[in-house]
Amino acid sequence: MVTTGVGTEARPPVASGRPGWLSFYAVMSIVLGAMIALTIASELGGSTLMNHQAKLLHDMAGSTPNPGMQMQLDMQEKITAAMTKGRSLLLALAPVGLLAAGGLIAGGIGALSMRRWARVALLAAFALTFVHEAVRAKPVFERQLAVSEATQSSMSKLFDKMGQPSQSEAAPRPAPPQALTQAMGTMMNFATLAGMAFALALIILKIAFPIAGAVYLTRPRIRALFG
Repeated sequence: MVTTGVGTEARPPVASGRPGWLSFYAVMSIVLGAMIALTIASELGGSTLMNHQAKLLHDMAGSTPNPGMQMQLDMQEKITAAMTKGRSLLLALAPVGLLAAGGLIAGGIGALSMRRWARVALLAAFALTFVHEAVRAKPVFERQLAVSEATQSSMSKLFDKMGQPSQSEAAPRPAPPQALTQAMGTMMNFATLAGMAFALALIILKIAFPIAGAVYLTRPRIRALFG
């Protein structure tokens, strides 16, 4: 602890001029802001992209699609329907998310340069981010669950069809070994569970990060750093 000539205690100097945790929150704010902006952009254009993919598949399939192509069409249709879950709420939250993303990116860059306004900008952005991510958590998870269920259902039908003859074959193709089919089913289930676990972890992190960041920025030492 350093004392001044009048007996008051001065704040210990920081060798780098910026605490390591402040750098962490600043960089992660920039990354999170970019993630939010990209997510909103994909949600705004997702419907158009899914419709374009569905039209492309229908054009490729023609008027009489083979069983494999028909299963692809069915899966695409189910995924497109799943992606509409909670769409109205997510679109309504888009302006809040874009404001939060802009504040996170600008505040993170400003914090790295120790700008006086950066702390206030980040605190406001953290508040918007918390509201945005907390409100959208349920529809996002439900959408992810619906997409996973649609994919798993279609893949299960694909495994059931394996070994059956196509319309152009006189005799059925030999069925794959049962062990291989079981292994593929296990891998599919694992991939589904892993995807759901990742989606849930990401939702929790995007809600917890702004809380932790706000708590850190309200510490007296950090307030003093920004003047």
